[in-house]
Amino acid sequence: MRDAESGSERGQHMAAEPNISGMARLLYVVAGVGLASWGLWGADEGWTQWAWLTLGGIVLILGAIGYSPIHTWLRKRDEKAA
Repeated sequence: MRDAESGSERGQHMAAEPNISGMARLLYVVAGVGLASWGLWGADEGWTQWAWLTLGGIVLILGAIGYSPIHTWLRKRDEKAA
């Protein structure tokens, strides 16, 4: 059986921890809305429309929760170099 401590530790590392705020977060939200809008009204019908909508939705959600995989990747890379 699992003890209670291991179950609580597992859940802590699964959630995306916010790593951006302020202007960067606002830019993510605006970019997500812009990409999704392009998918709705500007892109050709077919797979490109769905691709822009999906990309816009992902960027919008990342901005809403304040998480940037690019910032995380660059930060870990900088820590290794130091």
